Parts: sequence; structure tokens; C-alpha cells
Amino acid sequence: MLTWTPAGAVERPRVLQIRLQRSYPGRVRAGAPVPTRSMPTSEVRDNVEWFTAASTRGRPVEALVLSGVGAASRPDLGELCGFARSRGVARITLHAGVEDLDGLRADRAPVDTLVLPLQVGESGSNLAAAARVLSAARAVGLATVANTQLVAGALPTLAGAARVALATGVGAMTFTYPFPVDVAASGEAPPPARALAVLREVVPPLQAAGVRVAIRGLPACLLGEYAAMAGKTQNRWYVDADHQRERALCFFPDVVAFHKGDECRFCALNERCDGWFATYLRRPAFGRLHAVDAPSP
Repeated sequence: MLTWTPAGAVERPRVLQIRLQRSYPGRVRAGAPVPTRSMPTSEVRDNVEWFTAASTRGRPVEALVLSGVGAASRPDLGELCGFARSRGVARITLHAGVEDLDGLRADRAPVDTLVLPLQVGESGSNLAAAARVLSAARAVGLATVANTQLVAGALPTLAGAARVALATGVGAMTFTYPFPVDVAASGEAPPPARALAVLREVVPPLQAAGVRVAIRGLPACLLGEYAAMAGKTQNRWYVDADHQRERALCFFPDVVAFHKGDECRFCALNERCDGWFATYLRRPAFGRLHAVDAPSP
């Protein structure tokens, strides 16, 4: 099912993301605005009800993503998750930092999956704290996903993040190339070939241990033997304190707008690739989009 936007038709989301908290350090900067405040219980419930009503959007959401540092320690987290499930939400994912998760217990983990950033590089590391949190999450039965950004300063120490993922038994690990949301962020982006060279060192041990690896923010055609890890980003409704109900943002194209060229129409991986960002395509050393041929039978 499609929905019409100023940028054309996009897939109508089945996922709702609610940024519960104003603060969210360590997140992947994709272009979403910083809200002016956190959201109280009443507003969160109101938005969950709005997006699970078939009469409102024509296609009720079936999955919920909650984000923001402090979300895990909110006293209403259990209530909000229970309300969402009563409205037909089948999967609940919590994106959080390590700041409020040290005391993670089964009775305070009413979600299905925990996504945690593993930060390495020049800006600092949270690996020791993240290791404790991921181990605790696994002990209470949560599915765990680690996420590490492929910024230039992180590449020399990327193996450290992979070792923590292996040691804590995460089910999946995502490497995310920085989005060009502003000049400072795009300046952190290494040439894709350099990022790929480091991934060739850290991905094989993860795969050997059965960890599902995904690479986001890079087009499949620039990932060489890891092209199948590019995947297609699922569209979602994005709600924060300043964008609620009918004012919610659509992740594509309100928050992120990927670019595809004519060559993508003839690519065997077109249906499973987001494309790339025009900002990076203007950089000669970053490569060009090109069609990937289908493998020989």
C-alpha cells in the first residue's frame, strides 16, 4: 500500500517510532529534528491509539520502536508496552543508550528487542558499559542488536566493537555509514572503499559465530562481496513531542531521502537497496552508483 508525499509515492509504513525522550546521544543522525521536550504518558498512548486505528491511516501499524536515553527507566514503560500490545502491536523494539540500562531486569524489560550503540573512536568509547548492558539483556531473554557507526575515527578500533558483540552474544550487528545531515557529519564519512577494507577484517568472525550482519547507509553496488548485507530500510512513521498524530513525519522522505539514478533500474539488487546520498555522489573519491548483474545460474 502506498501513501502520497510531496516527493511522490512511498510505501505506507507498518512501523511506528516514538521518540519518548528529548535526549538521545549516540544515535545515528539521520536528519530527524531534535524535539523540544520529552513525551508524557498520555501523549504516547494517544499516538499509539491513533496509529493502530485502521480508520485513521488505512493501514494500522504492527510494530513499535521506542527511543531516547531514559526510555528504559521510565516508570510508565511497562504500561505503554502493555497498551501497545492491547492495540495489536506485535513487536516492540527499544533503541536506547547505556546511560539508564545498568540495572536492567526482566520485570523492567517489557520489549522484544534491545538495540544499543557500540561507540568507538576518537569521540570516546562506551564498550565496557555496553558489554554489561548487552549481557544483562541477554540474561533476561531479550533479543539484542548492536549498532556501530562507520565514521572515519571509528574505523581503527572497529574490531573492539565486534569483539564486544561476540562476547555478549548479540543476535545481530549493524554497521551504519554516517548520513550527511550537515557539514560536520558528512565530514566524518570515510571513502566507502576504506570502510569496506576494515569490514573485511571484522565481519568474518561475526558471521562465523552466527551473528546476522547488516550494513546501512551504503549502496549495495559499493559493498563488493557484502552487497547482500545492504538490505532495504523499512519505512516508518516518526513521532516526537513536536510531531504527533497527523503531524507525524514519514521516515521516507521527511527524514531521509536516498538517491537512485537510471543505472539502478537495471541493477539486480535494486529492490533490496536504498540507493545513496547525492552529497556523497558528488565526491570523486567516494565512487559512483552502478548496476550489479544478476549472478549466473
